[in-house]
Amino acid sequence: MFLATDDDDFNALASVVMQDNVEGPVYRVGPPHQSHGVVAPYTGGAILFRSSLVRRALAARYEAGARFLVQSASAPEPADHDTLFVVRADRRLEPVTGDEPVTPQEGDSLVLLGSTPPSQ
Repeated sequence: MFLATDDDDFNALASVVMQDNVEGPVYRVGPPHQSHGVVAPYTGGAILFRSSLVRRALAARYEAGARFLVQSASAPEPADHDTLFVVRADRRLEPVTGDEPVTPQEGDSLVLLGSTPPSQ
C-alpha cells in the first residue's frame, strides 16, 4: 500500500493503522524533515524514495516541469533522474526507499522522475 496524500500526519497515522490490515508492506511519502508535523516523524511505514524526495519536493519538481519516465533497466540511467520504482519482469512493483536499495535485474523496467527543465 502506498500512502501519498497531501497531509503528512494523515499518511503517518494511516500507515500505522494499515500495517495490520493489509497483506504486504505499507509505504508513505516522507515528511519535509524530522521535526515536521505532530506525528509524521514518529510512526511506522517505510518512507518512499531517497530522503530528499519528500512529498513537497516531488510536487514542486513536477509543477516545475519534471516528468516521469519508464525505461528498460538495461538502458543507462540519465544522470539527472531519480529512480522511484523498479517494475520487475514478472510485473511486481518494488519502490526505492532509503532503507532498502533495489537492484534492477535483466528484464526489469525503471520508473524515473526527471530533472526540472531549465527555465526559458
